[in-house]
Amino acid sequence: MIQINQDICAGCLRCMGVCNFTVFSEVDGRVAVDPKKRCMACMHCAAVCPMGAITWNGECAVEEEVETYADDFKDELVKLVRQRRSYRHFREHPVDEDVLTEALELASWAPSAKNQHPTKWIVIRSRERMDDMMNKILAWIQETGTSMEIMEEYKKGNNVVMGTAPMLILAYGRDSAVNPKQDTAIAMTTLELILQAQGVGTCWGGYLTRMLNAVPALVEDFALPEGNSFYGAFMVGYPQDEDYLRVPKRLKKADITWK
Repeated sequence: MIQINQDICAGCLRCMGVCNFTVFSEVDGRVAVDPKKRCMACMHCAAVCPMGAITWNGECAVEEEVETYADDFKDELVKLVRQRRSYRHFREHPVDEDVLTEALELASWAPSAKNQHPTKWIVIRSRERMDDMMNKILAWIQETGTSMEIMEEYKKGNNVVMGTAPMLILAYGRDSAVNPKQDTAIAMTTLELILQAQGVGTCWGGYLTRMLNAVPALVEDFALPEGNSFYGAFMVGYPQDEDYLRVPKRLKKADITWK
């Protein structure tokens, strides 16, 4: 729980100004925690406190000091956003586990409604497991007649569900969260940019996400906790034969209304 080290608190009241649920109150010119209010652990108070007086469960709530960005940071960020592409053809060897772990940890810093962070990850790195998943998807399509275009493309050698990815990242979360779909999309977007900055290609698996929730054999295989669903999926790997040399025109411009 949030606490304030009164021995070093300067009484500047800055933490009160950034607390959305006003879990703090002013008592005799000092900041006190209101035990009747629920703290959602956003840690804005710890980020703004100049004295480092905020603690969480008895420990300092700060990891490190804020550093200023490099002068060319904005230019590099723009370059990353504009040059991001979706990849569907990959080399056979998988991405190193340490690279993915670091990227997934950083993605947990993405904003989330009420700081709930409901998104959880499953990394599929077994070719045999991926082949089994695809076979079950194809069998279900054949049985139900759903999304027959997947079957038609697969017969041509084009796997529109998984591409030639050596790995998959599946994202799921609890349906009762405030915004599980949006939270997952934000986390995945953050993850995608981190990975592409390191030369790791990704592609959003729209078909795969739908199939994970629809194909009974896959639902049984993954056996998510009750009240959870898949909200996204990535094909992941090092790109092969997809060297994008130019940034194409953006045909759909931002639709902005000023009032």
